[in-house]
Amino acid sequence: MTITSDKGRKGDGDEIIKYNEIPISLIEIGKLLLKLWENEDKIYPPPRFRGAQMPKDFIDELFEKREMTDDMLRRFKLGKYKHD
Repeated sequence: MTITSDKGRKGDGDEIIKYNEIPISLIEIGKLLLKLWENEDKIYPPPRFRGAQMPKDFIDELFEKREMTDDMLRRFKLGKYKHD
């Protein structure tokens, strides 16, 4: 997985974010999240398990902290962070 960026055209500091050299937008991220949450609800069905709530909580914490830490990944049982 490679995440890169190029200079955007919408103003100073704008970047075009790319995943494996393919530009992505919030639409693609939204579609990806919907599939992820659907899958989490299937394999960890509520109310017995947290289902999609677990990745949502992870994303919420990631938004608040603006960094991904090994501690965060451990608490959400996601493995170790491979620093880019």
